[in-house]
Amino acid sequence: MKNVTLIKDYSKLSESNLDLKGGKIIAALTGNPDFPATVPTLADFAVVKNAYSANLVAATNGDRAAIAMKNQDRDTLLGSMRMLAINLEGLAQGNTAKLVSTGFDLAANGESVPAIAAPTNFRLTDGLNAGELKTLVKGVDRAIMYSHEYSLTPPDADTAWTTWVCSSVSNTFTGLPAGTRVYARVGALGRKDQLVYSDILSRIVQ
Repeated sequence: MKNVTLIKDYSKLSESNLDLKGGKIIAALTGNPDFPATVPTLADFAVVKNAYSANLVAATNGDRAAIAMKNQDRDTLLGSMRMLAINLEGLAQGNTAKLVSTGFDLAANGESVPAIAAPTNFRLTDGLNAGELKTLVKGVDRAIMYSHEYSLTPPDADTAWTTWVCSSVSNTFTGLPAGTRVYARVGALGRKDQLVYSDILSRIVQ
């Protein structure tokens, strides 16, 4: 019997339908008692989705810079949707009713895929400016996205990580409070229910 899982790849949707799908997911998770805390958080996901929505409108005039921003935000939204779907599956623990309530589409997942390794050579360094930290890992075979995450408190099982999902092995977080110790990690996302993390490092923001 095949396990019921969530569809994680929405790259074949049209630009407008992707925008609608993101909105549907936000509406479904807002106030959803089965998923009070997610990774990425609903607030962070909404920021990514709203940025895509705004640049989707801005790109309609044919401006090349706006189109480039829209395409970049589309990739970020797709990565965030994949990350969120993986997290929701873990929280639902196979409960179909809970999965249906997420706003994501269901898919029968009976295929096995090769495992991916955890990111290695993780480095957490100062950025070019005050209040910045840069995360960097070595590329992982068969990883299609990376989730760069940080927390301002010592991490535990209930930590709500601030996340940025992208295709790059590096990312710079900005606007961090000076003098604060920040904890960070990077996750590698595979094509199916695959998410593996690097070790956690910490650094005091300059």
